[in-house]
Amino acid sequence: MTNDSYGHQLHPLSLHAPVVHVKATIVKVYPDRERSGAMHQHFDVKINELISIKGADASLVDKNSDTFVAIRYGDNLGLAEPITGITEGQEIELQGEYIDHNHAYPTEDNRDKYPVIHFTHKPVGFVIYQGKEYH
Repeated sequence: MTNDSYGHQLHPLSLHAPVVHVKATIVKVYPDRERSGAMHQHFDVKINELISIKGADASLVDKNSDTFVAIRYGDNLGLAEPITGITEGQEIELQGEYIDHNHAYPTEDNRDKYPVIHFTHKPVGFVIYQGKEYH
């Protein structure tokens, strides 16, 4: 999916997608779910600003569609704890792998196959929400 090779793609959670850094607005929040043996926070965002992209052209990022976000937590592969207070209408900054429309697959919370940002934790990504940075 990406046109470049980065070391993170050897990680078992990598889907070999480009890495994006965005600022966005949360538009819908779903209940936390267990998936692949770990807890996940799921929500949809509207991307307001593409700060950077590695591994693809910026035109890949669809700022006209909602984007589904999956944040793993509670184990040694994701964030140590969930992000508190995720609320619709709030701004959030994210970095993670970006899975475009053509490669996204439907899940219980992403039935419309929105593009996806995942791997928002070490060694690739992070989240900044209400002034707190999560790795």
